[in-house]
Amino acid sequence: MSRPPADKTIPEHRTGGSEGQRRPPDPWGGFEPYAQLCRTLLPRAQGASLFDIRGAPRWSTDAASADDLKPVIAGTLADAHSAAESDGELRMLSGNRPAYLFRIRDDSRRLLAILAVVCAPDGGGEIEARGFALAHTLLRPALECLRRELLARVAIGRLKRSVAELEKMRRSAADGSFDSLTGLYTRPAFETRMRFEVASAEGSSAWASLYINVDQLHVINDSLGMRVGDGVLGQLGELLRNRLPPGAFAARISGDRFAVLVPGYLDDAERFGESLREAAEQLGGTHDNSRLRVSISVGVAELDSRGGELMHSLAAAEAACKAAKDRGRNRVEVYRANDVSLVRRFADINIAGRLHDAISSGRLRLDAQLIQPFGSRSHLKPHYELLLRMLDEDGTASSPATFMSAAMRYQLMPSIDRWVIEAAIERLKAYAGTFSAVPLCFSINFSGQSLNDESFEDFLIKRIASSGLPPGLFCFELTENATVASVARATALMGKLRALGCGVALDDFGTGFSSLSYLRQLPLTMLKIDGSFVRDVVRDPRAESMVRAIAQLARTMSLETVAEYVETEDIRARVATLGVDYGQGFAISKPLPLDELLAELTATPVVVRGAQDSRGSRSEPRPPNGAEPLEDHLSGLAHRRSGGH
Repeated sequence: MSRPPADKTIPEHRTGGSEGQRRPPDPWGGFEPYAQLCRTLLPRAQGASLFDIRGAPRWSTDAASADDLKPVIAGTLADAHSAAESDGELRMLSGNRPAYLFRIRDDSRRLLAILAVVCAPDGGGEIEARGFALAHTLLRPALECLRRELLARVAIGRLKRSVAELEKMRRSAADGSFDSLTGLYTRPAFETRMRFEVASAEGSSAWASLYINVDQLHVINDSLGMRVGDGVLGQLGELLRNRLPPGAFAARISGDRFAVLVPGYLDDAERFGESLREAAEQLGGTHDNSRLRVSISVGVAELDSRGGELMHSLAAAEAACKAAKDRGRNRVEVYRANDVSLVRRFADINIAGRLHDAISSGRLRLDAQLIQPFGSRSHLKPHYELLLRMLDEDGTASSPATFMSAAMRYQLMPSIDRWVIEAAIERLKAYAGTFSAVPLCFSINFSGQSLNDESFEDFLIKRIASSGLPPGLFCFELTENATVASVARATALMGKLRALGCGVALDDFGTGFSSLSYLRQLPLTMLKIDGSFVRDVVRDPRAESMVRAIAQLARTMSLETVAEYVETEDIRARVATLGVDYGQGFAISKPLPLDELLAELTATPVVVRGAQDSRGSRSEPRPPNGAEPLEDHLSGLAHRRSGGH
């Protein structure tokens, strides 16, 4: 066998100091004796490489061979975590070279490292015949020694970090790094320690984060006093300090919220979180003849240090914690990429921050989509629904589907609704003269959150009354579900809007059943038929019957109807025959920026076809030179903008 190349430690994420500083011993160096032992026990062995649990090469007798092995290691890592009983496998490299991949595990069968031993090619097929099992048997003594060496190094590394951290804690006890109530880190100190630990480990070990929230602490504070609530927080801090596994650390990051970073995999962290939850239940008792109930909700997420965004792990754990609270409290939830609701919640956390910035910096825009009367009802006044867009810093527009979930979850809708109303009024005021000759109506949505805001009703009524615009220019839309959830408030506000002269529409009608019992008492002017019925009206007779029934019901109550989601010409033609008054959807018009619409309306003279004269009869005026009927102008505008937003 040829002389083996010199053994090498492969540098990875090293930060050097000055030459005069003494560097700490390399935790991945000094494995040369194991390479020699492998060559002795497996004579055809040419080289050995050691990889960490992230697949990064840490030590090798041949750095070039280690690079060749990276794709193979990535594949075996995917199997290693799911197949805890497997000791490894044989892979064939180019040139018919066998590579034995040995999985080094701790006493709990968690992966510590992968040792790759590359052998000389065997033209006789002997290696394929004897396979991995024989090689593993031959190298078993070396592998066991290596396993114990790695375990010892991990333990020594943790001990050194703990000693260093204790010394650091001793020196910084008075600098605000620790919370005085719980004895845990403050958030800034926790984040500093988090970065230090992950950088020190250099991807050689797995970590997970826990986000803990005390359930309904405000109830304890309100009913028993802040002193009792602080006592609960202090007890929880003591519980965390006493139960932290080796290498873990915790912080009180705000009021009733805690964070923990623990070494290990998700299932270990989940078990730890469950033990904390069970122990927290024992903190309750009796206080002044009142039952003190204590529970916590816990979110768990894996820490991915490769991207450098460590706080993303804590945000993911926070999303899981919020899901635990939504799902009943006093439970542990784990953030997993295949949990759609948790992924959506995690995305909402990031989107909410962007939405806050957009509101404060004015990066919102109003678009308008035409709601057009069907041909036989051309005497009806055309409507435009105002739609909100969020603009990124580069000007890219995002539809409500992108940010509405975050806005609802984080109670941003009242601020958004007020912005929309203010912006709509200010833009329409600039074209007030146009609307005396062009009879239009602009529909504005507001949310159930605003409906339950006690100050919103006064704001809305006063803003319309003081705008100087005709109230009939506005129609306000509220969803069926939001209306039924607060029917008394909805009825009162709708009545005031009708008294002003505004229109009132019930949006998404048909999705709920209980609204039918309230429909007679709601002072509405319009029903908007939910798009789930309209989409299927061509191919589903039941959907067609529902649309026809709603249109007949509305007609007997003197209400106008709108079919939403008219996306094709077939749907448009069918809905028009069912007695529906208006259509809205891409087959009629795509949304366009409100400012562009208003500029277009004032650029071309229009005349209203089928307008009523003072005696109530309909006249058909001759369009003046250069003018066109309003309906034709709006239709032409819609077609010209068919490639819009």
